[in-house]
Parts: sequence; C-alpha cells; structure tokens
Amino acid sequence: MMKKIQEGVISFIFCGALSTTMLPGCTGHRTVENNRAVVDSVLMDTIVYLDKGNTESPKCQVKINFKYLKSAQANDSLTEVINKVLEETFSSAHAGAVSPVAFVSSIKESLASEYLNDVQKNYETDVKNGMKADEIPNWYNYEYDINSELTEGKDSIWNYKVTTFQNTGGAHPNTWGRWVNVDATNGKILDKKNLFVKGTEEKICGLILPQLLAEANKRLETDTLTCVEGLNQVGILLDTDLYIPDNFLLGKDGVTFLYNRYDIAPYYLGQFELTVPYSEIETYLIKK
Repeated sequence: MMKKIQEGVISFIFCGALSTTMLPGCTGHRTVENNRAVVDSVLMDTIVYLDKGNTESPKCQVKINFKYLKSAQANDSLTEVINKVLEETFSSAHAGAVSPVAFVSSIKESLASEYLNDVQKNYETDVKNGMKADEIPNWYNYEYDINSELTEGKDSIWNYKVTTFQNTGGAHPNTWGRWVNVDATNGKILDKKNLFVKGTEEKICGLILPQLLAEANKRLETDTLTCVEGLNQVGILLDTDLYIPDNFLLGKDGVTFLYNRYDIAPYYLGQFELTVPYSEIETYLIKK
C-alpha cells in the first residue's frame, strides 16, 4: 500500500498531474562575478493523500522553492562550488544530487515518506474501526513550505536565506530560517569567525540591543521597554544573554541578525530580524 502511494507521487512530478508542479524558472538576476551566472529556481508544489485517489482524505502538502546559480558557461567550477554550499544550506541530507530538479525531488520524496510513516497506519486503523470523514482529526494533515532567496549583498557576497514552515500536527506550526553569506569570488561561507573582529561580541551586542528594544516596543505596542530588565519582564532574553547569532547577512546597507523563534523570545513574539547600519558596525568587521 505504502509503496504504491509513493510511486504514484513520483509519477505526479514527471507526468505533470494537476496536484504537482515542478518548474525551473530563471529570474534574470546576474552574479557579481563576471556576469557568468543567473539566479534560477526549481519550484515544486505537491499533495500526498493518505488514501490514494481520495482527495477528501488527510493529506500532506509540500511546497519548495530552491534558488541556485545557473551558469552560461560549461565547466564553471566556481558556480558548482557555490551551488554545493546552497544545497548544504537548504537541505544537507540531500545535497549532491545530479541536478537541482533531482535535489528538490529527493527532498519531496523524503518528506512524503516521513508523512506516510508517521500517520498512515494510525489512519488505516481508525478507518477500519469506523471513523467517519467528519471525525478525522486535523493532526493527520501535514504541511511543509521551504523557500529560499539568493541576492547580492555587500561587495562580492551572496546572501542566501532559507525559510522553513512546518506544520506536522503539533500544538502549533513553526517557522525558522537559516542564513549564510557566500564569498562570490571563491564560494566559501563567511561566518562569525572570519567576519567579526575577535573580542568585539559585547560591543556588537551593544549595537543590536537598541534595535531589539525598538522592535519589541513596536510589537507589544508600548514605549516602556528601555533595558534588558524590561525585556526580561515580557519574556525576552529571559533564559539567555544577547549574543551574535549564526544567522546573519551582510546586506547592502548593514548587517542583519536573525533570531529564530525561541532563540531569545517566546513563540508568540515570532522571529526577530535586527539590522545594524554599517556606519555603526564597520569598525568591528574584519576587512577583506
């Protein structure tokens, strides 16, 4: 039963059935490096039904938007290196596929398989025991949406953002991001160690704090938060000190730091994207 459903899902992708689309589409965005490559994408939207052929049965919807570089030149080793980094960031477990389309297909097949393994037996048991359509609990329905953005940042740096939305029957869905900076001249990831001057974390956090206070006041519709103690009272930085996150981007105008849900604040406050202008933080950046 499970094998047949999985095979049917595969055929949806390659036969172009209405429930699934997977299309590469060039955005026309050019790289910093000699205009040799453009930002392209593989888009995929599919639905896996627990009861194959029954669109009223519980389902898992998977949406994927994988951005990568497409070179106009043969044997472009630099673009290959950068794309490997992008794949590792997007989904390390599936990196190294023969093509971007195969990479996305592998991710989709994995999520579909996990869904069937998680709930199919329980669902079949419930149906066998007489569960009616209007009695099916909502937690049988899963949803995944993995999106990416690839843009030019400061100097010769690619900014890559991967945002994952996941709803797998828990108390609430969750969304998180992973951001990386890629040197467009050699394909290497630029992380905290090779971008921020050693020993300056406290000073950098001192620049992030006003941004955090301003954003927290805005979200809570107040102007009373002026210090860490005030943030603590509303649940922000309650269990951790302010720190430089691994997720940040060197954009055109400043450094933006991403704190995912639960990193520094409770779920209901969402994630925080806090930008410090280069005019303030430049002195703490390692010059390249």
